[in-house]
Parts: sequence; structure tokens; C-alpha cells
Amino acid sequence: MPGVLALAPPRNAARGREQDRLIAYLVLAGNSAFTASEYHDLAEGAARVYYQTPRAVTSALRASADFVNKTLLERNMSTSARGQYALGWLLLASIRDTQCILSFSGPMQAYWFGQDETRQFYEPAISGKGLGSSQSVSIHYTQTSLNAGDLLLLCGRVPNAWVAPLGDAKPSSLEAMRRRLTTLTHEDLNAVLIQPKEGTGAFNFLRTTPPSPEEKVEDAAPPPEPSPSLPTPEQTESTPAHVVQPSAYAIPPQEEEATDPLAGLPRQTTPRNFPASIPRAKPKPEPMPDDAAEEEIAVEEEDLPQPAPNIETKPEPPREPSQRARQTAKTVATGIQSMRRWSEVVGEKLRNFLPRLLPNTDAAETTSMPSSTLMMFMAILIPLTIVTIASVVYLRYGRSEQYDAYLRQAQQMREQALALSNPIEQRKAWENVLLNVDRAEEHRQTTETINLRKEAESNLDVLLGITRMKFNPAFTTKPGIEISRMAAGDDGLYLLDAANGEALRAFPAGGGGFQMDSTFNCKPGVYGNYTVGPLVDILALPVVNFIDATLLGIDANGNLLYCKPGQVGQAIPLPPPDTNWGRVTGFALDNGMLYVLDAPSRAVWVYNGKDGTYIDRPYFFFGQQTPTQDVIDFVVSGDEMYMLHADGRLSTCSYSRIETSASNCEDPLRLENPFQAYHDIDLFGAAHFTQILYAAPPDPSILLLDADGQSLMRFAPRTLELQNQFRPTAGSGNPIPAGTVGAVAVSPDHVLYLAVNGQVYFAVNMP
Repeated sequence: MPGVLALAPPRNAARGREQDRLIAYLVLAGNSAFTASEYHDLAEGAARVYYQTPRAVTSALRASADFVNKTLLERNMSTSARGQYALGWLLLASIRDTQCILSFSGPMQAYWFGQDETRQFYEPAISGKGLGSSQSVSIHYTQTSLNAGDLLLLCGRVPNAWVAPLGDAKPSSLEAMRRRLTTLTHEDLNAVLIQPKEGTGAFNFLRTTPPSPEEKVEDAAPPPEPSPSLPTPEQTESTPAHVVQPSAYAIPPQEEEATDPLAGLPRQTTPRNFPASIPRAKPKPEPMPDDAAEEEIAVEEEDLPQPAPNIETKPEPPREPSQRARQTAKTVATGIQSMRRWSEVVGEKLRNFLPRLLPNTDAAETTSMPSSTLMMFMAILIPLTIVTIASVVYLRYGRSEQYDAYLRQAQQMREQALALSNPIEQRKAWENVLLNVDRAEEHRQTTETINLRKEAESNLDVLLGITRMKFNPAFTTKPGIEISRMAAGDDGLYLLDAANGEALRAFPAGGGGFQMDSTFNCKPGVYGNYTVGPLVDILALPVVNFIDATLLGIDANGNLLYCKPGQVGQAIPLPPPDTNWGRVTGFALDNGMLYVLDAPSRAVWVYNGKDGTYIDRPYFFFGQQTPTQDVIDFVVSGDEMYMLHADGRLSTCSYSRIETSASNCEDPLRLENPFQAYHDIDLFGAAHFTQILYAAPPDPSILLLDADGQSLMRFAPRTLELQNQFRPTAGSGNPIPAGTVGAVAVSPDHVLYLAVNGQVYFAVNMP
């Protein structure tokens, strides 16, 4: 199938993608035609974006979905006048070792068959209707484990005959499951069946019918080398792994057979009926009168790229263009035609009349140049006059009428929102108010639209538990570094440069901004008898401490670096644990004790402090249970440790001082959302958590950074119930550009710092 790819990581994969194998399953629904190569290129482009996106898996999966959504949305906007559209259902499976993270965009489904249980992954309310219909992307994330002998079934729509058998299916051979599923129904199937086995990690595409002796392919054939520019599938056989032809795809008839770029086998391109398993486009309506057809097309063009959220009591959208606007356009068009005819008649008369003014025939021949010049002048003047008249008419009548229509609808939605009591319906109504205000302000911004926007945003923030904060840029010019970590102390702000592992210091300057400290030296190098590598994490120290330093950094080998403005750094290596270091990825301080995270070794080592130094050998924090290798950040409060994983989930472990082996962990940790307006939205599933902070008493809380949403969520420590979200102010008053937040920090005096696109933004008086 042209929309199915199974890929190994390329040599130039981004950081964090080097060990990921990706299965992309794309289904296109609608009435817009795609060639086999266009279909394959779209799936291939999504895979390319995945391997080019660094850091968290969910960030890469979201980037792939955004790519498909943007491509289809642009295509739909260009073909909407012809009534053509396409929706993309995208299912991505990221596999690393035995861990499989799935992302669903559109009503895709997956079934996992383990040795003792069966699970269905299907959340249409979260995954949305598909990609290509709106600028926003709906994604449902989930995960499972893939062990040898398990089965994983991916499909766009499950046939009715499969529902009961899939509920009690047991793992069997791939061929046995295939035969069972294909004999249950005669529908045109569109699905992918996967079974992991012990091996080297290569993908094998299996034939649906036994190959002939001449075509037999050895199962142990080595996989090809991936291209340095684009990931390619590791495969030993290349036939699509299902039993139907690709009639489920919107591929137009072609005169010649298309060739599968992966398999080299001919693919059927004869048009067939659209299968029942894929949503079809509605049949074209019967021809309508010209006026009615114009009105319906105008509404469809307006609604296709950005459909407004639906609620049952939503009033009908304004009709565009109105009868008055259409009449004006017809009048202008008639005027243009009349002016063209008039210019042709006048030009012909001038060409005949001017030669008669001259005394002889030779002179008459010379009039061709003045006549051409005059005609050129008229050819320029007349269209300019017509365009000016048409623009004045449109600005006077068309734009004003459209503004009034959208404003009226926004006011109606406001009245409806105030009358509703259900938080979900209230949220949708206020969102519709904002949508219509946006459309009205495309024509004109007035005091009415400004006040409506403020009221809608204020009510939405209350419903969604959002606290807006006023941010300002910290530096007049960007520091010019990629900021991976920040630490805020009583004496200033510290930034960690991800490129070279150097820590920089900034201190408050006049005018409310910050200034870089040129006297601060805290970077990799040789300090006495010790060599410190690039720093991987930093912590701000109290102003008064035994070592007389303001910042503590650590490298991947467990070397501590104490730094202070105007002084040379002091390096002190940590005593290595019994198992030695794998790679230090972070550390934390709590009550004078140092906690060091060695994520590749699945370990956290604890050092007892003595006068600010850590010279004793550490002890192991965990007991029988240990976390997975994908921990990207952690915080400690007493004997409780909270860990953030690469896929965005949270886990916690408790240390037992009575019996070390009795220490236990809970993974994953359930986050609670008490705001009823979110009950039809998976807020946490859509978030991209990249950093965790701990706010100390008197108001202890857990803070999680949603990097993509530029939001800092506050949770109660033990119940993990969402208390509120900190976000920048909306509209033109927000100086923070669109982009991912690279780092966050909170100072002891409640100043919130966000690093976005190489600049730092700060907001004071954080509640």
C-alpha cells in the first residue's frame, strides 16, 4: 500500500531518533484524486519530518502530523472551489526496543494481542476527524509493549464481522491470524498486521500468497543500508502485507501501471468503488440555479479550511456573498465589459481620424506612433480607473456587510454562552465568539470586536483554569545560544548553552532587563588535576554556602563544577558508584543531599552532603523496582521522587529508610483534571511535557512544562490534581513568538523565566 512505510533510522537522524523505528500508516479519504506516487510521497514526507525532529518522541510524532495536515490543508484550499477535498487518517508507531508509542490522527484503530490480554486503542473524540480540515491538529497518544509473539493490528475502520472475534483473539502465527480475519468478511480490507519476533530489528514485508520457486526470497536476507538523506525500510520481501488491492486510496485511473518504489512490483491503478471501510465524499448535488450555486460554494469555501466548533444550538453562518454584494459585483463586471467595448470603438475612430489632420499621405503614415502611444495610455488608464471604482465599491459595501454579519453572529454566540450552564457547551460557545471576531476583524477592527475578544478570552481562561502573565524580553539582543537549561537564584539568572556545555550568568540591569556577566567563567576545561566535560545540568546555590559559589554544574562523568562571578571555577569529582557511571543526565538538591540521575543505567544515586561537598560513596535510591531508561528530568521532595519520561508520562518512587528493597514505584502516574470544560479534550495527552520543577513551601506544587503549548501546569504534590496553568497574555500584547519553549526556571522571588528561540522572557509576581 502506498500509504504504509516501515523505516529504520537513517544515519543523519536527529538527536533522540537514532534508535527509533517507525511504522507510518496513512489513509486518505475524500473525493480529491491522488496518484500512487503522491500518496507515497506524503507518507514518506511525514517519516522524513519525524527523523529530523529531535528530543521527545511525542514532539516528533506531532511534527509529522503537522506536516501532513499542512500539506492537505493547502491542497484543500486550492481545490475547494471545485468541491474537492481530502482528509488524512494517520497512525504512527514509534518502536524502540520493546516499547511502542502510537499516535492517532483521525478515527484510526489499533488492536494489541498479548499472551494474556487484548487491548483496543480507539479514542475518536481525542484523535479527531482527520488531518487537512483545520489548522489545529488532534492527536491521541498511547503506548504498549511489543514482545516476541505478540500481534498488532492497525486499521482505518474495523469491519463489523471483526468486532466480536477481535475481542477474544489470542496470539497466533501471522499467517493464521491473517487467514482468520480475511475469511470473516468479504469487505475490501485496508489494514496492517504486525508480529514481532526475536531478531536484529529488521522489518519484513510478507507476501499474501506463496511465491513461486523462481520468486522465493530468503528470510535471512540482510537489510539494505538506509539512505543518508531519507530513511528507507529494512525489508526482506516487499509485497504489501494485506490481501486487497489499494482501492481504498483516492488514486485516479492511469494509462500505465504504477510501480511500487519499495517493492518493484506492479500496483493495480484501475479505478474501483470506494470501500465501505473508508468514509466517502457525499455525492454531488443536482445542478442548482446560478444564484443558489454561488451561495453554496461561497459557504463551503469559507468553512473548509477552518471549521468552527459545533454545538447544537449554533446559529446559521452568515451568507457570503449576499444578494447585494453579488448585484454589485455583476454591475462592476458589466461596467468593465462596457468600458472595453467603448475603448475599442474610440481607438478605432482615432486611428481613422488622426491621419486626416495631416497634409499628405507620408505624414499620415507617421501617425501610427502617436496612435499607439495614445492607445497604450488608454489601456493603462482605463483598467486602473475600473479597479479603483471596484475597490471603493467593495470597501464601502462588501467588507462592511461581511463585518456586520460576523459581528452579529459573534454577539449571538455571546448571548448563548451567557445563557448556558454546561461548561463544555460554554467553552465551545466562547470559542465560536472568538472565531467570528477573528473573521470580523479581517475586515475591520473596532471597539466592539476588541471588547468581545477580551470578554471571550477572560471567560475561556476561567473555564480552562488559565492564569495569564505579562512577559517581557530579558535581553535587548538575543544571547545567541541554544538554551537547554536555566537556573534562577537570588543573585541572577544562569543559562546553559546546549552547544558547548558552558554556563552563562545574567544579572538585572537598568530598564527592567538583564545584562550578561563577562566576569563569570563556568565552562568545560582543566581545573587543577581534574578535567570537566560539557555541563549537562546546572543548579543555583544559596548566596551563603560553605563552598562560596553561586552555581553548581555537573558533566556526564560525574564531575562537579562550582562557579562564582569573578572567580575561577572549582572542580570536585563525585565518588563513582559501585557499578560506575553510564552517563549522568541530571541532578537535584534536596535538604543538603545530592541526587544524581544516570538514565542509561536506570539509576539515581544519593550523596550525603558534608559542608557543601559530596565525598562519601553514594547509595542506590531504588529497590526492586527501577525506572525505564527514558527519564528526561526529575525532582525530589523528601523521600518522594517524581520522574518525567520522554513520552510525557509521569512516574513516582518512594524511598524506604526501614528496608531499602521495600522502595516502590508507580508508573505511570495518573494526572487529574478537575476542570469540567476539558471533559471532551485530553489536555495531558495533547501536551508535550519536557521539564519538571518543584515549588517549595509555603505553596508546594509540581510544575510541568508543556513546551509546545508555552504553558506551565501546576499540580498538587500527592493527588496530582491540576490547579491551574500559567500562560502568556493573548493577542498583540504577548512578545513571545510562536515556537517551542526550550527551558523554564522559577526564581525564589517568584519570577517565571521561559526560553524561546534563543531569547529569554520573564514575568514577575507568579502566584
